[in-house]
Amino acid sequence: MPPKEKKMKKILFVFVLAAIVATGTVFADHPGGFGIGVQGGTGGIWRSGGYGGHHHGALSLKIPGIPIFWAISASGGEHYLTVGVAGDVYIIDEILIPDINMHWYLGLGLGVGVGIGDNYFGLGVEGRLPIGISWQPIPLIEIFLQVVPKIGIGITPDFYFGGGWGGDIGIRFWF
Repeated sequence: MPPKEKKMKKILFVFVLAAIVATGTVFADHPGGFGIGVQGGTGGIWRSGGYGGHHHGALSLKIPGIPIFWAISASGGEHYLTVGVAGDVYIIDEILIPDINMHWYLGLGLGVGVGIGDNYFGLGVEGRLPIGISWQPIPLIEIFLQVVPKIGIGITPDFYFGGGWGGDIGIRFWF
C-alpha cells in the first residue's frame, strides 16, 4: 500500500474515532423533538496552491433520539455545483444568559462534500469544530450563529490536506 493511502486511512480512522467518542458524552440541551430549519453562510478553504471562498445555503435537521445536528448544504456558480453533508455532536451546551434562554455550544463533527464543474469532479472529507450561540425566544423557534473551523483532506481529483473555516446563521423550528 502506498504511503499516501496509509496516511489517509490513519486520518480517517482518527476522525471516525473522534465521532464515536463524542457520541458517548452528554448532548446538547436542546428540545428532544424534531428540529428542521435553514441556514446560510460563508467560508473559505486553504490548501497548497491557494485559498478559496464560497457562500452556501443548507437545510438543518435534528432527528429525535439521535444526538447529531445535520446540515445538507449546496453552493454553486455558473460552472460548478458543490453539495455536502455534515453531522455535528454538541459536547458542550451551556446557558450563557438564563433570562433570555441563550446558550453557547461547542461540538465535534464530520463532513463530506462533492464538487462538480466543467471537466471537474472533487471529493473531500473534513473534521469540524462548531462553536456558536443559540437563542430560543419561544420553545418553537431557535436562532443560531456559529463559526466552524475545519481540517480535512481532498481525495479527488488529487490528494491534499487543507483546512479553513465556515460561518452560519440559521433558524430551526422544533416540533
